[in-house]
Amino acid sequence: MKKIVILAACTVALVFSGCVDTREIGEVQGRTPPDEGGGSRKAVKPALLRLEDVGPGGPYQSDEGLHKLYAIAEYLHQEGIPFHIALIPRIVVPQKGYDVSIADDSPYAAKFVSTIKNIQKMGGIVGIHGYTHQTGRDPSAWGYEFYDPQVSPAAPNTYEYARDRIDRAISLFIKAGVTPAFWETPHYTASIKQYPAFEEQAGLLYENKHRGEVANNYKVTDYPGRGYRGFVTVPAPLGNIDRDGDVEKMIRRLDHLENDLASFFYHPFREFKYLYKEYNARGEVYYVYDQNSPLHVLIRAFKEKGYTFVSVYSLVRFVPAHRLEGFPFGEGYACLAGRFGEDGRKKILVWNRNLNQWRMYDYTASWYIPRRIKAFADRGVDFQGPAPDADAAVLAGDFNGDKKDDLLIFNPGSGTIQLAENTGDKFLAGNVMTVVQGLKPDCLLAGDFNGDGMADLAVHDRINGRIGTALSSDKGGFREVKWQSLELLKGNSLNLLAGDFNGDRRDDIAVHDTASGDWSVLLAGPAGKKFTPDGDWAKNWGTGNRWVSFASDVNGDGKCDLVLYSRAGHWQVATSDGRGFVYRGDFGPWGSSPKGVPLVADFNGDGRSDLAVIGETGDKACSLDVAQSVMDI
Repeated sequence: MKKIVILAACTVALVFSGCVDTREIGEVQGRTPPDEGGGSRKAVKPALLRLEDVGPGGPYQSDEGLHKLYAIAEYLHQEGIPFHIALIPRIVVPQKGYDVSIADDSPYAAKFVSTIKNIQKMGGIVGIHGYTHQTGRDPSAWGYEFYDPQVSPAAPNTYEYARDRIDRAISLFIKAGVTPAFWETPHYTASIKQYPAFEEQAGLLYENKHRGEVANNYKVTDYPGRGYRGFVTVPAPLGNIDRDGDVEKMIRRLDHLENDLASFFYHPFREFKYLYKEYNARGEVYYVYDQNSPLHVLIRAFKEKGYTFVSVYSLVRFVPAHRLEGFPFGEGYACLAGRFGEDGRKKILVWNRNLNQWRMYDYTASWYIPRRIKAFADRGVDFQGPAPDADAAVLAGDFNGDKKDDLLIFNPGSGTIQLAENTGDKFLAGNVMTVVQGLKPDCLLAGDFNGDGMADLAVHDRINGRIGTALSSDKGGFREVKWQSLELLKGNSLNLLAGDFNGDRRDDIAVHDTASGDWSVLLAGPAGKKFTPDGDWAKNWGTGNRWVSFASDVNGDGKCDLVLYSRAGHWQVATSDGRGFVYRGDFGPWGSSPKGVPLVADFNGDGRSDLAVIGETGDKACSLDVAQSVMDI
């Protein structure tokens, strides 16, 4: 019998630096993304593992139980396997008078939470599995918590009851300092009245059965609920291991999966009898883990059959989060996101062209659960100045190097620009300067092309095929425009984006030919004096005029990536590896709106850019919805 040794060091914080690279999921060979119509993709089969019914009691009530739970997590970490934990925050066993929550002020609760947090540091993704996972005299994990006419008719069949239970569960997570990633309904059982209570608070649901429908693959639902928009459902259609013979049954099913996601859950206490306590020469406890345990056998079989274990984040990429209802937006309004404060977050600025007023909104939520909270702060009217032209365009950028974004208003008719300096609590209008007459609003870009910490201007002359750069001056304003002619800059089907695509802290320019779907990059040179064409970074992606494109860092690696949005609510992402753009998959439909206005920026300050969309909610009122990025590097 083969065995491995794993120390039961539950108090040691071992940091798991990353999960399986999500680029392996649905990507093409090399760094060229497919066209949105489909295209050839790398055939990698994802698999998901969830450790079920973990809570402060039962098999995990003793030190030995916690040590063994930690040892299982450590084994998965050593194998490079992302995993998930369905955590019941309060364990109740009425017959024994047992009632313990993760927020209790007791040595055991503290030890349990410490174990969970250390498992999180190893890459374990923890979700909410009900409040007590029981009702009445039933014990936690065995009992039903929500209403079903056949199996749990005694549970109240009301939205209010379900809302109270999930609110209590989230409150315990917050008090214990455990970050929740998803919601899983106990036994996948609740009434149609109760599911909205879960959706309102958690945009990521990890369960097979939802609103009476059985899922076999993950799905994004663009559902306009009360105070929220949309949610993602990820199932575990392979079920679990409940009795002898289930392991072989699950392995045989892997040979016949077609549209089903290779996702299963497993109760970790079933592994305990395969973990043997030993002592080293210093008297320290460690555990010997039998490699013929059911979990070992399953994981070997999954790998042998070509499956790659991934995290739920790798599949969903973004999680629908908070909504601001009654958002003041309409015809003639403009909206942009920028680092207008000093906290690193991107804030949202709305321009009412009719009144020439600018109103600031701050996204105050740091995480997507709970999402039915007041997550936006209205900062009021920030700037009111001379009326610009009707077709004026606005850019945000740190033009004076104080780490706060200012505004640049471009009047294409007169070819003039006006800077509005960000003083921290308002914008102050500066002098009017002439740049180039006859430019279209999308021909002007802002970016730090010389790496001095101040945003510069780039001007695209489509007709003559050239790019002009006006560097910021430390005395205010801009220096004279310097032109550079390049053949690839000719054409009316070109769209340019500024961003640091190779991570050298100088902004480059991505050139997108919307007719062919080809992407090239002009790398910024030293001192921002000249751009160097770097060839094709992607081909056959983003063709046509239905896409709105953005350059922003969605995975937090310091390099700008690409995001495309269509008003049908479809999003596509390609991340930069410093040499090309690698297709990372689709998200949605989410945020569909005939006149939807998208934004891509780091709203919650975690270093990864999120998605936002402004759209009508059906009664001609507007809402602002956010989906937070959970993409990894």
